[in-house]
Amino acid sequence: MSSTYLEQVRAAFSQIEVIEKTIVFCMQSKQVIPNQSVLLDHRIHNLIQMAQKTAADALILIDGADGWKKEEMNYLQGVGGSGDVWENFYERFKEIKDYHKRVTNVQTMQNKVEFYYEQAFAPPFKEPYFSGEEHHGRFLDMHASYKEFLNLKKLKESNKIKIGDYLWYLQNFQNFHDIPLYIKEKEGSKYKRYLINMLEYMRSFYQRVNPLQDVSKIEQKIDIDFQTQWENGQVKGWEHRKEETEEIRGHPHYCEACQKKFQNENTFVNHFDGKKHKALAKLKEKQIEQVIQSINQEEQPKEDNEGQKKKKMAYLEVAILQYKDTLQQQLNDTMNLVRKKQSRRYEENEDDEAVPVQDQQLDQPEEASSEDESPIYNPKNLPLGWDGRPIPYWLYKLHGLGVEYKCEICGNTSYWGRKAFEDHFQGWRHSYGMRCLRIPNTLHFKEITKIQDAISLYKKIQQDQERSKFRPEYEEEYEDTDGNLLNKKTYYDLKKQGLL
Repeated sequence: MSSTYLEQVRAAFSQIEVIEKTIVFCMQSKQVIPNQSVLLDHRIHNLIQMAQKTAADALILIDGADGWKKEEMNYLQGVGGSGDVWENFYERFKEIKDYHKRVTNVQTMQNKVEFYYEQAFAPPFKEPYFSGEEHHGRFLDMHASYKEFLNLKKLKESNKIKIGDYLWYLQNFQNFHDIPLYIKEKEGSKYKRYLINMLEYMRSFYQRVNPLQDVSKIEQKIDIDFQTQWENGQVKGWEHRKEETEEIRGHPHYCEACQKKFQNENTFVNHFDGKKHKALAKLKEKQIEQVIQSINQEEQPKEDNEGQKKKKMAYLEVAILQYKDTLQQQLNDTMNLVRKKQSRRYEENEDDEAVPVQDQQLDQPEEASSEDESPIYNPKNLPLGWDGRPIPYWLYKLHGLGVEYKCEICGNTSYWGRKAFEDHFQGWRHSYGMRCLRIPNTLHFKEITKIQDAISLYKKIQQDQERSKFRPEYEEEYEDTDGNLLNKKTYYDLKKQGLL
């Protein structure tokens, strides 16, 4: 780099401008190659860091804290050197020209978008790592968490939950409230480690898939929501944590040393002779002695570790649920992929494994720009596929994408193809339209697209419910002294008149 102050500041601003152009190019490339959007987001994230570092260096030069700026300005004003303004100016000008002649090739390369596009993954930056199951951030890989879940022996022995396959786990892993509190206490550190590993994976996956998002904002929201819910006793599965624990400990067949409730009196009495109980009883006595000793030494006892453990477990569960909501799209895609694999043969699944490998090869900037410039031949106006090109015409006809379905409830919105039409009934637009009509969006109203039809059907359903409702004044029967059967209303009317 040139030894002059002004040239270094100019070079820094020029570098920032080229980096900004590279960021714009990456954002435009996401439209051309959408299957590589995650890798392009990582390039943009690294380029932003490069621009910030260059801007920080330029700001240090502009501030001139080391006195270099003042010295350079004085030199150009004729203070120092030959003492003449023009001689000093042309001397600096010659020095800058000689410098650019020596480094022409380097300067030319560094002024190109392609150079910074490649440098986005050069050290100290690195390309994000995704496992084969994750397919570059398209799917979740929850196999490690599933194995840990299967190793929770106390949960399997209790038969409280009927554990299924991997697809069942993906559908139900967030139902922490179904696991009883006493089982969580029995598993202890094992269950806590299971939650920690799952949370770490979800946080890591979210950072790798969304490098431009600020994870600290999610963490702050989780902390605030959890503290509010915990203080109000609204954390799902932990609402009656104190009552449930007191009920178990107050049971006559509960052993404090083993922290276990026995089913009958015989097993409760006989377990006192076991080695496990004796070892745990000795450990309990030592803990009690330590507490008494700390009190005698006028030391404050430690904070309730058991309560803190429960709070930590509850926090981990709430955090996992929050990340699960943010990654709901990837979770749904993962479940669909597992269903697809289960319905196919081994050879077909092996053929599909080669597809994600091709996604790793990013197109060069020149190729992407040439694709962007060349018009796509699409005379039939077919929809674009995942690769940005029109889908085959036979696939267009197979899915009936040329058939238009209109929904008046959605504001006369058009849906092309039967699948899109059926899926829209559970979409936000149709649900909002039904809510505006003050009608619940239930299965009774599927395939109903007209507003008047929906209102008429809702009135008919209400009338049917009203007719099927039990009316005691007319349907409840009473018998008088003569054995005559009367309904409740008639019976009490006659009784008031003294006719019975």
